[in-house]
This record gives sequence, C-alpha cells and structure tokens, in this order.
Amino acid sequence: MGSFSAKLRVWNPDRPDQAEEIEALVDTGAAFSWIHRERLERMGAVVLRRIGFRAIDGSIIERDTAAVWVASNGFTAPDIVVMAERSDTEVIGVHTIEGLGLAADPVQKKLIPTVMPALAASGRLGRVATAIDAALVSGKLVEPFSNENFRRACPGFGGGTYQAFLWKHRRGNGYTTELFELVAPNRFKRIHSPKASARS
Repeated sequence: MGSFSAKLRVWNPDRPDQAEEIEALVDTGAAFSWIHRERLERMGAVVLRRIGFRAIDGSIIERDTAAVWVASNGFTAPDIVVMAERSDTEVIGVHTIEGLGLAADPVQKKLIPTVMPALAASGRLGRVATAIDAALVSGKLVEPFSNENFRRACPGFGGGTYQAFLWKHRRGNGYTTELFELVAPNRFKRIHSPKASARS
C-alpha cells in the first residue's frame, strides 16, 4: 500500500481540554497506533500495561500502552495506543483505524468511512474468521492457538491482522464481536467451535 499521513486528535478523557493533534504515517501493518510518550504524559494518560512487539529485524521490544480517546475525519472512539519512545516513529495503526470505522484508501491516500463487517453477529463471518474456522476444521490450527499459530495456518493477511484480530475479538472486549476465549497468555479458543459443528 502506498504510504500516506493523516491527522489524528488524541486526548485523555479526564482532560479533554489538553487534546493534541498529530499528523502521523498510516501503517496498516501496525496493530496499534504509536504516539510519543511525551505527548501522552502531557495529557495525563496513564499506563495500562507493557506489551511486547516484534521489530522489523525480528527482535522483541517492549512498550507501555495507554487508554485515550481519538478522533479523525469527524469520527471519535476510545482507543489503546502504544507509548512510543523518542526513537520510535509515530504511526496510526489498524486498531485505531477500525475503531473509528475508517479504512485506509491507498488511491486517495486518506482515511475514509467504511461499512464494517458484522461477522458472527449477523450470521455471516468475515474473511479472517472464516479462514480461522476452516483451519480449525482441517486441523491446520489446533486450539488453544497463538497469534503466531494463526499466522502460519492462515497466510495472506496483513501483519496488523495477525497482531490484533484475536485480541480485538476476544470475549470481554466490551465493544465489538466476541469470537474467541483467551484461555492462557496469548492462547485462544474459538467460542463456538466449528469443529463441534462439523461433527454434529
């Protein structure tokens, strides 16, 4: 996808008057948005937890995350962002883009409103959930599975999908379709197992 930047307004809901607007690279390979720690600390954002991320060279780096509100193109949503260090690039990731109900348009080089798939809520599954179900039925994916197991069993999706999809659609997420149960650290089970359905 051709690279482009977009504007994103970020604020701590406890201090909405201290919002900051950034212009950052739209990166559909990044699960979360990365925003410099200094900005987030100025607005009083509180650390949620520390998460490991795989860098381009394959090494694992750890960064804190924070809960904020974000807005772009007139759309607003709660979000979890990475507290980036000075050496890190600020980017707008998939979690933020999808949470706002937007999509990255590489032709127009901007974020545009989109109609999100309802997945299991409407009885129809999106491409990612369908691929996971097919892999479970065929035995390519065995429960409980990790993000990396998902990547190996279901190739062809963007890097951000492998990092964020299972976490975003886990039980208890509070705002989107629940498809998976987190049963151990980074180990998921499908809530309505397609293997059980295939046997019945």
